[in-house]
Amino acid sequence: MTGAPTIGGLDGSIAVVTGGASGIGEAVVRLLEASGARVHMADLGGPEPVDVTDRAALDRVVASLDRLDVLVNAAGVLTQNLPADELPADDFRRAYEINVLGTVNACQACFELLREARGAIVNVASQAALVSLPQQAAYTAAKGAVAALTRSLAIDWAEHGIRANAVAPGFTRTPMTDAFFENEVFTKAATGRIPLGRILEADEIAGAIVFLASPLARAITGVTLPVDGGWTAGEPALPW
Repeated sequence: MTGAPTIGGLDGSIAVVTGGASGIGEAVVRLLEASGARVHMADLGGPEPVDVTDRAALDRVVASLDRLDVLVNAAGVLTQNLPADELPADDFRRAYEINVLGTVNACQACFELLREARGAIVNVASQAALVSLPQQAAYTAAKGAVAALTRSLAIDWAEHGIRANAVAPGFTRTPMTDAFFENEVFTKAATGRIPLGRILEADEIAGAIVFLASPLARAITGVTLPVDGGWTAGEPALPW
């Protein structure tokens, strides 16, 4: 990130990022560190693996901290592409346990320290939380729950000075989505549907996340911010 833009107001802050070992989470870690924050990762792929579905493991991460200013919940999974009538119940269960309960676990584990610091939470939802994606019922339902949870956190914890927001990324290049973009037909169709006309990069999603986590967004809570190249705004312009 040398020479890249940074976000002010975070110098000396302490952050926890779930899913911080790859993809959007890794980009968030880099931008937070470049902006002066000290970051602790909670990820199965980290130096000390942490499963977000294991509340005790998250409690151990939090127990090592004296303060916490920022929590970013970026841990998540996709499910297989199948129509809703064919999707196994286990896919719904796995999507919910990791994407939703994993977020709940981290928020609850970090609550006391966030209350003391009047800190900020940013959850990673998806454009699928706002407009359904075909053959992704489990993922769409889970990410919709993350967006709804974010609103509840914002209301319930506002009295403690904790802000809670989410981002809704569009199609973004990450290790988890690489297989999709190997399909040229899919990539062409997705790119043509995005008003900005391109697939997004993880650093672009991280910029929105770190902004929402920073004092620059101190009046914003309960928002799910689309970072999707315009996908949820509507169809691209029609030719004349």
